[in-house]
Amino acid sequence: MTRGFFIDVQGTLIDDINKEPINGACEFIDFLNNENIPYVVITNNTKEKSDVFLEDLKIKGLKIKNYIDPFSILTENLKSKKIAAFGTNKFLEVLKSFGYEIDYEKFDTLVVSIKKDYSNEDYANMIECAIKAKELIGMHETSTYSKNGKRYPGVGAIMHMIKFAVNKEYKVVGKPSLSFYDKARELTSLDFKDITVISDDMIGDLLGALKLDMSACLVLSGKVRAKEEVLNTLSVEEIPKNICKDMSEVLELLKKGEI
Repeated sequence: MTRGFFIDVQGTLIDDINKEPINGACEFIDFLNNENIPYVVITNNTKEKSDVFLEDLKIKGLKIKNYIDPFSILTENLKSKKIAAFGTNKFLEVLKSFGYEIDYEKFDTLVVSIKKDYSNEDYANMIECAIKAKELIGMHETSTYSKNGKRYPGVGAIMHMIKFAVNKEYKVVGKPSLSFYDKARELTSLDFKDITVISDDMIGDLLGALKLDMSACLVLSGKVRAKEEVLNTLSVEEIPKNICKDMSEVLELLKKGEI
């Protein structure tokens, strides 16, 4: 039976502080390439255009063949060109390059991505926009994200806050949405049951994968620093099949046929 992998980037392949490959990351990708094992690198990148971000990963030594991020399927999920968008300046510039018009007075859709230094005023403006918007979109549903050793609210946490504040549902473009995972699955020609997702985000990535009947491998090289931080919050069915220190341990399991 052929098995494949979905592999996260930040905290899994690339460390959150130095932005360099984590121990075993390059070797893992090389092994998949050499053995012709199906895989897709799946990231919630909203910092750069897809091709720019992928090229930077390759320059770092990650010889990635299959890649997907929220920008890869943005236009399929965000139809209206009139949006109120929140995120970094780079994120807003990429949206404009896609032809979206950013206007906080006349818009159809609220779009939220990640930004380290959101203020209470920013959150207040998001809530006001959410009240007026016809549609709410989170670029992904990351639980938290790490920056310089600190953990900040992810887009998923922010969108849950907005939902509670305005009593409106929201749509997710990137992980862990079905549309995102299904687009990645198409690149492997495998069924979900034959795919293992490797990530440092138990809540934002792996719980969604488990709901789709994929297997989960949690790495402790990113936002989750010890398994005790998450295991006591999970049901028995949600506990990942494998928990590894980093990609070097995942590679050892793969070579032994244990993942």
